[in-house]
Amino acid sequence: MGTGFDVLLTLHLLCVVGGFGYLAYSGLTLVVGRRSGAALGTLEVSLEVGGLAELLVYGAFVFGVAAVGSSHHFGFGETWVWVSMALYLAAIGVLHGVIRRAQRQYAALARQVADTGGPVAGIAPELRRIEQLERRIAGGWGVFNIVVVAVLVLMVFRPGA
Repeated sequence: MGTGFDVLLTLHLLCVVGGFGYLAYSGLTLVVGRRSGAALGTLEVSLEVGGLAELLVYGAFVFGVAAVGSSHHFGFGETWVWVSMALYLAAIGVLHGVIRRAQRQYAALARQVADTGGPVAGIAPELRRIEQLERRIAGGWGVFNIVVVAVLVLMVFRPGA
């Protein structure tokens, strides 16, 4: 394979490591933040840094597609390539449709609770909703990480190649 492929593959891998590497641990940040009493601040930092990680994740897709397109050995019709692309799109759907949506709702409710001065009887429904959102966020990250591992396995073992 030529130098162009090698450059694209290197950029793809750099984006994978930086983007998915950060996102892999994002599910833990809310749990750790809540235990330390700083869930909202932790979530806000995680969302901000996560924005950069998401850009790298998109770059991983772009560079991966470009690498396959420039390859003389791999093609888009190979099972591992198109299944990996489909799973990538599913992971992005979980990220934006489940995780990020729940995180925004969580942050809004956490701010509302913080503005009341902390837990009081009148905000019990909000606290229950925050706990539901925490479970949704954790579940979303679990699904996201499983899909990412599945894509990694496909790319390493390349079934159908």
